Amino acid sequence: MQNTTEIKVLGTGTSKHQMVTSVLKEYINKAGIEITVNDCNDIDSFLNYGIELVPAVIYKDQIFNIGSNGSFNVALRKVVTAILKNSNFGHLEKIVIPIDFSNVSSNAFAYGHRLATDLGAVTKAVHVFSPSANEVVEGTTENIDFIKLHEVYLEDFVATFDHDWGSDLMRVSLIDSEYRTGFPGEQILDSIDENAADLTVIGSTGKTGFFQKWFGSVSTKIMNESPSPVLIVPEGANYHGVHRIAYAYDNINQDKKVISELASFADRFGAEIHLIHVENGGVPDPGYYLSELLCKEYPSALIITSSIKTDDISKGITDYCITKSIDIISLSTHKKGFLELLYDDSISQKVSAMTKLPLLVLK
Repeated sequence: MQNTTEIKVLGTGTSKHQMVTSVLKEYINKAGIEITVNDCNDIDSFLNYGIELVPAVIYKDQIFNIGSNGSFNVALRKVVTAILKNSNFGHLEKIVIPIDFSNVSSNAFAYGHRLATDLGAVTKAVHVFSPSANEVVEGTTENIDFIKLHEVYLEDFVATFDHDWGSDLMRVSLIDSEYRTGFPGEQILDSIDENAADLTVIGSTGKTGFFQKWFGSVSTKIMNESPSPVLIVPEGANYHGVHRIAYAYDNINQDKKVISELASFADRFGAEIHLIHVENGGVPDPGYYLSELLCKEYPSALIITSSIKTDDISKGITDYCITKSIDIISLSTHKKGFLELLYDDSISQKVSAMTKLPLLVLK
């Protein structure tokens, strides 16, 4: 039986053989996993293992043939993912993205996957199957295995994203699929907890009734109970990097509690942080104090404090974000009333541009 802390890369020293060894060592090192990667050039060993085509990888008595069918890069990604998954990807950051195969969640996944690539994180595609009454009845009468069907949907979904990246496959974020059954909210929170997720990305429609239809169900539960930040990606949002983050503040005692998290997130991209205060009732602007706190953890040159005088909170923030080309607006979980104002039906109809701006909800 092979040593479980050893990976053997079988080959004849070709460029592909060297690439497999190099990529495996790179990912094992990044993940901080105690596994040794060794080359094996002995042809007799190939025959003993029953291997006819190299390069190949052996780990925990499992043989992975690379390049025998289809794309070499796709096969290599699958090997790296399978090996790292045994240790839940070690110290690599993980971004959990719930998938229900709708256009909304697919767009959120595309956004989150590109974000994960910039962060050097692993993308966790999580699908929760919660059978409807019709599916239960149909499954009984027609012998349809809906659970297996949804598992295949998830596998196909992940494979599509891998193939879409072409020659950049080894540069972009690894994707791990996770299939669960049960109540979506609870299962997604369990996944976030078990994976020690650094970020959760969920999609939203941004349509009329947004707050009631979306925040009022699974997403509200995730937003309120997730131990990690939650990024809400509207249906029309496209990822173009994170260069400017706006944080809307109003309660200094609450807002100062999320400063570290805000600074940590922005620091990963070297992004500007725009502190926005809306004056809509004579409330004093605590921006100076908040900026001083933030400066202790973030470069002052990248902190911009702005005060907006308007009776329309949503429009004021929207106009500012458009003018300053903000990429993400960030809020803390205590601002539920503010979120309701931001996505009130009448307001969202007037400021449709806001529906394309992702929201980062900090704890």
